[in-house]
Amino acid sequence: MPFSAERAVPPSMPLTSTQLKNLENHNYSCAGRSLAEYPLQYFWNWLVRFVPIWVAPNTLTVIGLAINTLSTLVLFYYTPHASETAPSWVYFLCAISFFVYQALDAIDGKHARRTNCSTPLGELFDHGCDAVSLAFVGLAVPCSMRLGDYPLYLFISYLTTLVVFYCAHWRTYICGTLEFSQIDVTEAQLSMMMVHLVSGVCGPEIWRKTVFSWFSMDIDIQFILLNVSIGAVIVSVLRSIQIVLKGGQGKNGSTIADTSVLSPSIPVLVVLFLSDYIYRTSPAQILQTQPVIGGLLIGFVCAKLCINLVIAHMSKSGMVLMDHILLPLFAVYVNIFIGSPVPEFYWTSLMMAWACYDVVSSSIKVCQQLCVHLNIYCFYVGKRSPPSPQADPAVPQT
Repeated sequence: MPFSAERAVPPSMPLTSTQLKNLENHNYSCAGRSLAEYPLQYFWNWLVRFVPIWVAPNTLTVIGLAINTLSTLVLFYYTPHASETAPSWVYFLCAISFFVYQALDAIDGKHARRTNCSTPLGELFDHGCDAVSLAFVGLAVPCSMRLGDYPLYLFISYLTTLVVFYCAHWRTYICGTLEFSQIDVTEAQLSMMMVHLVSGVCGPEIWRKTVFSWFSMDIDIQFILLNVSIGAVIVSVLRSIQIVLKGGQGKNGSTIADTSVLSPSIPVLVVLFLSDYIYRTSPAQILQTQPVIGGLLIGFVCAKLCINLVIAHMSKSGMVLMDHILLPLFAVYVNIFIGSPVPEFYWTSLMMAWACYDVVSSSIKVCQQLCVHLNIYCFYVGKRSPPSPQADPAVPQT
C-alpha cells in the first residue's frame, strides 16, 4: 500500500509524516550579526580549512558538546554546592573547552556548505546541542563565581539565562527568521569564558569585591552582573512582546505554523511556576543546598522545550505544549506538596536523571527519523541507500 501523509505514525516515533515533509523543505533563515562576530569570522573561516573533508559537520558539533560538557562536569565535581573553590586549572579548563565548543559550533555550518552536505538535520542538531550545552554552561558560570553562597542570585541568574535562549527561538517561531542583535549569543559566550578565566587567575573571591557604596550599601561585582543579566532578560522579553504585538508571518498574524503566537509561553510559564514553588517551599531547600542537581533538572527540562520549539519552527507545526519532559519537575513539586515522603535529595537526583534520559532518547529518535527520511547519515559524509518505494519514511529501517 503506498505511503499516505495521513497515515498514523507509530507511538515510538516523535515526528509525524507532515513534520518530516516540512522539515525536508525547510530553509535556514537568519538576519543580523553581532559585533564580536565580525573579527571572529576571520578566525572561523581560517579554522574550517583544517577540518578534513571526510569529517561530518555533526561530528564537529557533538565533539564540541562533549568537550564542553565533560569540563563542566569536572567543575561540578569540585563545586557540587556552587560555593566551593575549585583548583585554578579547572576554571582554565572550562574557559578553553567553552572556546573550543564555540569554535566548533561556528564552523560546523561552514564545513557543511564546504562539503555540500547542508541538511535540516544539521540545523536541528546544532540548535539541540546548544540547548543541552546551555543547561551545563549556564550553571557553570555561577559555580565559578561561587554564587552558591547567595542561592537567590544563582537561582535568578540561571533561570534568566534559560529564558533568554527560549525567547530567541520563540521569536523565530513567530517570524520565521533567527534574528541576531549587536549584542547577542557570541558576546554572552565570550563573557562566560571571561568569568572562568578571571576566576582561574584571581580566584572566585574576586566577584565579591566591592566596587562602590551607594546609600550605605556595598555594591559588588556579583550584584552588577546579576542586574545586567536581569536587564538582558527584560530586553529579550520586551523584544518578544513587540514581535507578538506586531504579529507573526502566518495567517492573521499567527506563527509560521498558523498557531497562536502566545502558545509557546505556556510550557515555559509552567517551568517558572514549578521552579519558583520548589525554591520557596522545599523543606530541604533543595535548590538552595543542591543547586547543581536541581539546576540540571530545570536545565534539561528547558533544553527539551527549546528543542520542541525548534522542531515546531522548522516543521511549521504546532508546538507540544504539555510535553512529558515536564513530569520530572512536576514529580518534585508533588513530592514537596505532599510533605516530602521521599527524601528530596534522592528524589530530585532521580528526576534529574529521568529528564536527562528523556532529552537524550527523544533526540536520538528524532535524528534517526530524519536520517532515514533524508537518506543521510548523522556522523558520516554520504548518502544512505535509497529506501524501498513501499517503505514508510516515518519508520526507521532495520
